[in-house]
Amino acid sequence: MDEKRPKRYRARRRHRWVAVLFIVTIPLYMLFSSRAGSSYAGRFLPVSSSQAPSSSSLSATTTSAENPPVPLEIHIMSKCPDARDCLNDLVLPAMVRVNEKVNFTLSYIGTPTENDGIECKHGPKECMGNIIELCAVHLYPDVKVHLGFTHCLTQDYEDIPDSELVEECALEYGMSIGDLNDCASRDNGAFGLSLLRESVKRSADVCLSTPKVLQAATFY
Repeated sequence: MDEKRPKRYRARRRHRWVAVLFIVTIPLYMLFSSRAGSSYAGRFLPVSSSQAPSSSSLSATTTSAENPPVPLEIHIMSKCPDARDCLNDLVLPAMVRVNEKVNFTLSYIGTPTENDGIECKHGPKECMGNIIELCAVHLYPDVKVHLGFTHCLTQDYEDIPDSELVEECALEYGMSIGDLNDCASRDNGAFGLSLLRESVKRSADVCLSTPKVLQAATFY
């Protein structure tokens, strides 16, 4: 029981299926590949500041009246094995192909409680994992960075929010672990909780307002 945890977390594990909700517009779904996403991860890496598009070129790409970005949202739970499979099999392959053509939003599933709290299906550690990943979105809006970081963590979802795993994935995507910690703990944790609360509300609102959804859900 006291055996030291291996430093690397890259091993892939066999999983059990649990429910996860993945919401996406129907036109974009037609672009999805059914191939496993692990081979795409290396291609979905953060770009350096010198390679990043200028704000003017980005604006021209994303605000074109003729080619408006297609909304793509995923609604996951950080410690859910289906979130890993959803990212591997659907999201990463799609984003490699169309990341410049979509307006991507990453949201989380949870249950609001009394006193403005949030209950997470897989326990308090999942809430902490969700907050860390939302802080990545907050601090690093480049989708190649924060989605890559989330994908990295999710490969070893059972260990979230283990500090060694978070540090490894932060290093891989050029993130400051100090900034992530500061975000999650700001105002004695109130800021991170507010990010999670807003994200959970968005997921609930989308589920109620979107007539066409794709549910990737299987059960024990």
